[in-house]
Amino acid sequence: MYPKLVKAKGLTYLRLIERVKVNNKWGDRVVANLGRQDILGREALGNLLKKLRRFTDEVLVTPEEIESRQAKDYGPLLVGKKLWEEIGLAQWLGECCGKSKGVSLGEPGVLAMALNRLVAPKSKLALYHWMPSVYLAQWQDKKFEVPDDPDVYAERFYQTMDWLIQGKNKEKIEERIAAWARTLFPVQVALYDLTNVQFEGWQELKQARHGYVRLGKKNHKQVLLGLVLIEGMPVASQLFRGNRAEKTTLLWIKDKVKKQFNMDRLIFVCDRGMISEDSLKAIESKQDGYIVALKRRRCEEVSPLLLEDTSKFSVIQQDRQGKPTLWAWEAPAEESKRRIVVWNPIKAEEEKDKRGRVIKEFEEDLQHLESRVKRGELKKAQAIVAAAERILVQKHGKRYFRYQCDKEGSFEFGPNEEGRALEERLDGKFVIKTTETSFSLKDIVFKYKDLMEVEDSFRELKDFIRVAPVRHWRYRRVKAHFFICVLALLLERYLREKLKKAGLELSAREALERLKNIKVVENRVGHLNLKYVTTPTQELDKILAACGIFKLPRILSDGYSKGNHQPTRKLALKWLK
Repeated sequence: MYPKLVKAKGLTYLRLIERVKVNNKWGDRVVANLGRQDILGREALGNLLKKLRRFTDEVLVTPEEIESRQAKDYGPLLVGKKLWEEIGLAQWLGECCGKSKGVSLGEPGVLAMALNRLVAPKSKLALYHWMPSVYLAQWQDKKFEVPDDPDVYAERFYQTMDWLIQGKNKEKIEERIAAWARTLFPVQVALYDLTNVQFEGWQELKQARHGYVRLGKKNHKQVLLGLVLIEGMPVASQLFRGNRAEKTTLLWIKDKVKKQFNMDRLIFVCDRGMISEDSLKAIESKQDGYIVALKRRRCEEVSPLLLEDTSKFSVIQQDRQGKPTLWAWEAPAEESKRRIVVWNPIKAEEEKDKRGRVIKEFEEDLQHLESRVKRGELKKAQAIVAAAERILVQKHGKRYFRYQCDKEGSFEFGPNEEGRALEERLDGKFVIKTTETSFSLKDIVFKYKDLMEVEDSFRELKDFIRVAPVRHWRYRRVKAHFFICVLALLLERYLREKLKKAGLELSAREALERLKNIKVVENRVGHLNLKYVTTPTQELDKILAACGIFKLPRILSDGYSKGNHQPTRKLALKWLK
């Protein structure tokens, strides 16, 4: 049946027509005369349509009846959940941690905290305001309903953290992650590094101590976070006291990783400052290996190698235009260890520019000191020497300048030409020492360069995932907080790998930011509450496809679902013009 306007005697009538077959011929039959078009009007027809709604799943409405209530972020959450399940974390949390009891949110709660760290890091208390602004089907469960009291809501997540970290749950999950990583990459090399994470306010965590501070405020207590990566994927982490010497952590974490991941041999890649000569010998004694960068200064083994002429070097890396970006030369073997000198011309230019700026600063300070002496503000030789030393003690100033001061208090300074020439010969160079004889020169250099993956990971943890500030003081909560941050980092790194394989020149951060344009819009349509998914652009379709999501639903259903979202009803928006 269909409506049809029919003209008769100069007037237009609205009739309901049915196609029928009589005597093998098709024709129209008038089911009902609805009346003259000019008398019926839009209002009468609208009322008729409203009454017919209960007899169909298709909803006929006027535009005025569509009420848009809220737009929620959906794209980053959908992708994050997809990666979470593909890695296996959803299954592993259930197997390793068991069923959650009481107010604990279980695996969906851990997912919520990890995705929050990935997308818009908030405190557990601030999740009270964040959760209603995003959409994921898992979070439509009654447990996730936001209560009036934010403290009650936060307590659910605190209990979930306790559930996650109880017993050996963390270690069991890390074992699963490492086993998963071994299916993706040839697990042979482990990257390891430490960073400090500072605490604010009143400290009662005994592991938080004053220690060496790389970044941050010197007067604040801290803990050390050790991170182990395999091919860029974080597979293990460990908390240490804030005052623990970095060198003492390597053998501890090495033995832990080997035992935990059931690996026969490990090759550790780390900076020379992380490891002592005794530690290197201990690594060799257990049939493990290492790739380490030696200190450029105060090392008799290194100094002669760095001063070798670059004519011995060969190109091992070029940019897209064919310009050499990395050179290397393998020095003669010594004590069955390989030594490789690496020269980075880009880094050399950066160090040269930096040295130029430092020299300029020293020159200005020394000129100021010279002016003070000439004006008679400083007269005694002892005071003048002390002032000059205070200037040059910073940033190794004596490498660039010399000065003279006699008993009468005269002062003059000039360039240290020998020191400057030496610094120029060291620009962009470093020496790698390794036990590995089967690796090519290029492989060794690139394995060491991979150490930057750890540094990048720490930057991600601090700048985007925001592992700090730490708002927990119970050790198990601090441990759980760091573990959730590392899980968020794992999702970020896996997303990066997916984008790389798909040939998309986007960072994970850029992809997540663009995915925020995919939203769920909550509408009230007639008597129905419907959730629409906004249509993604071609670029967003490519990002989704890279993550294994090839088609988005148009309308979402409510309620908890472990499978794909399914529309609850068809919807046709039609109205009379």
